[in-house]
This record gives sequence, structure tokens and C-alpha cells, in this order.
Amino acid sequence: MGLFGAADAATAATASHAKTTPAAATARAAAPRYVVTDCGHAQVEPGTIVLACADYGLGLKGLHWTSWTPQLASASGTAWWKDCIPNCASGHILNGPVVVELYGSAAVKGHPGEYRYTRVTITYLGARPAVYVKNCSGKIVPTYPVTWNQSVN
Repeated sequence: MGLFGAADAATAATASHAKTTPAAATARAAAPRYVVTDCGHAQVEPGTIVLACADYGLGLKGLHWTSWTPQLASASGTAWWKDCIPNCASGHILNGPVVVELYGSAAVKGHPGEYRYTRVTITYLGARPAVYVKNCSGKIVPTYPVTWNQSVN
């Protein structure tokens, strides 16, 4: 095969590729995209998610994603939270290892084909933040749940 034979083979390969590319591009464009919103910003497999946007008092960082599907996204990483001692304005930031699961879905307004996860479950593997609840006698006491569920904004 001489120089022209190689050129003819390259032309045929390019023509064949051109025939399949539009269909493949259409299939990719039609696939829905799943995101998590972090204080209103849509992200795919982010390294950090802020869950308390008003005061930056709760979030996830160092996330390593093991799954990102329409049904479930899961990662391991570190949670941070304010301890609010003596109060939330002058409290300390604490950290602990976690496993994170995102699930549920809702369409993202103004972005056809884009969906956002609506719920998060955080499983604390070490230190856990206090969650204050009212006990049977009406006293507010701290509890330290292993898991935490909330909606994702």
C-alpha cells in the first residue's frame, strides 16, 4: 500500500466516523444530567458541598465519589459543623469522617434535561455533631445521631 492507499484508508475512516458522530452526539445530549446544588450552584461530583449556606455552618469536603447515577450518588469524605458553644457566632468548627448518599430527584428549572438530587443522608463514622431535641420532660438535650437526613437546596 503506497502513500495514496494510506490516504484513501484515512479518508474512508474519517467518512465512516462522520456518519456515526451525529447520532452519538444526539444520544449523549438526550441523556439527563444529575447535579447537586451547593448554595444554588449546580455541580457534578463536587469535592465540597455547603449544606448551611447562610452561615457556612455545615458542609462536606474532600469528597471521593464511588457512584453517580440517577438513583443514587455516594461518596466518602469529611463533614464540618459549628459546635455553637458558647453560641453559633463564636463557636468552633469541628470535623469528622462521613459517608454521603444523595438521592431523590427534581427537574432543575430553566435547564431542560437536568435533574438535581433532593435529599442527602450523612453517616458519621467518628465524631458527630450535637442535635438538640426536646425530651419527654420538655427539656432540650443534645443527642448525637449516627445518621443525618436533610433536603439539599
